[in-house]
Amino acid sequence: MSDAAAAAARRAVFLDRDGVLNVYLPGDYVKRPDELRLLPDAAAGVRALNALDMPIFVISNQQGVAKGRMSRDDLNRVDAALYEALHAAGGRIEKSYYCPHGSAENCACRKPKAGLLLQAAEENGLDLARSFFVGDTETDAQAARAAGVGRFVLALTGKHPDEAVVRDPALFPTPPDFVAANLSAAADWITAQVINSP
Repeated sequence: MSDAAAAAARRAVFLDRDGVLNVYLPGDYVKRPDELRLLPDAAAGVRALNALDMPIFVISNQQGVAKGRMSRDDLNRVDAALYEALHAAGGRIEKSYYCPHGSAENCACRKPKAGLLLQAAEENGLDLARSFFVGDTETDAQAARAAGVGRFVLALTGKHPDEAVVRDPALFPTPPDFVAANLSAAADWITAQVINSP
């Protein structure tokens, strides 16, 4: 990125999907639109983030495709249902970036690697160092750090519902910048950070 492009780059908010926007299904995948259930706070959180005039991107591993549990078309239909549900509640997402590969494929896009975040930044002129990532897992945190995302927020609505997990250095060698009860609380914290460091 040139100096001029870097100067014009926007900050953004990245959201994991399952466990941040919709209900996390341990050991399973959201394979069809009728399986998608927004978390109670998700739409309010997205609306609050939209008020900051920063683009919001979904960054999500979906290895159910690689495992044959769902097709790319299924994933696209679920994604469309997510956008529709959020839009109906007054929220909007700019774009989704999904990794459909299995963990054994060693791709560059599967979190904890930074590929999807770097792709989103390149395609949308984003300043990762001034951006935020809200996720519910250690792989979200690792991807955020690897990509140089400025601040990571752990949401307790997915894989790790107990805040004590952040004290496990094996999972979080670098603690989250904030631990939020839900996406709405994460949005409140992000709003405060933006107001204090425009």
